[in-house]
Amino acid sequence: MPRKKPAPRIVTQRSRNNANRRLSATLPTAESRAGLSARVTYGAYSKHKFNPTAYKLTPYAGPDVERTYCDAHADFGKDNFTRIPDLLKRGVMLGLWSDQTDGDVPSLLWTIDESGWIFELRITNSGLAQYHGYPILPGDAYARHVLVRAREVAFVDGGFPVDQDPNAQAAIAAAEVFYR
Repeated sequence: MPRKKPAPRIVTQRSRNNANRRLSATLPTAESRAGLSARVTYGAYSKHKFNPTAYKLTPYAGPDVERTYCDAHADFGKDNFTRIPDLLKRGVMLGLWSDQTDGDVPSLLWTIDESGWIFELRITNSGLAQYHGYPILPGDAYARHVLVRAREVAFVDGGFPVDQDPNAQAAIAAAEVFYR
């Protein structure tokens, strides 16, 4: 009896190839970076948690395409949550955000952790400037764009308030090794 050929898979376009996923064309001013850094907040999202119930979140019920997990992929668990405000501020002060906006806040932000992981953050609630984030996997070529901008800002005099975040340059160096 001959075997039946399986139905063809439907391949969806990967979001990392999305043309809308790009850093702002020009570096935001120091004033706009300081203003946004004072407003940004984080809200956990079950889609990017391998075990969402451990975070008291309802399991994600949507499509399971391209999910990356903070806790499983980047080993960024509940014990790291206290560091999130500083990571948000780091990304904003490095000017790592998109031109696309939702209200008066960028739709996308990026930040770099001391572990070398780069996290992408999407707007969850524009009124509260609240974002949810997930790690960018090592094979994602977009990490290079983030690192170029971060290095541009962090290693130039007056570009980044190093006294406010002494670990920023070390985080960038770790990410450059990690995303080689």
